[in-house]
Amino acid sequence: GRKLVKKKNQIPLAKPLNVDIDMPVDPNEPTYCFCHRVSFGEMVGCDNPDCRVEWFHFECVSLTETPKGKWLCPECRILKGQQV
Repeated sequence: GRKLVKKKNQIPLAKPLNVDIDMPVDPNEPTYCFCHRVSFGEMVGCDNPDCRVEWFHFECVSLTETPKGKWLCPECRILKGQQV
């Protein structure tokens, strides 16, 4: 992805996304994650086969590396915890 290069006296207004804004957007491209954005960067799949979302951007679920073993999204962790 691209890296943010700060110019002198420039204040970033929001956290930059790792999306190439020069690419055309396909309105039929599926969206993923809680953020409902298209697939980009590193993503992780929830291991709950009944997960309503399935795929998540690392940044949206606070991951910096691929989880080892099974991984459940925050929503499925709560649901699975309630099924005791």
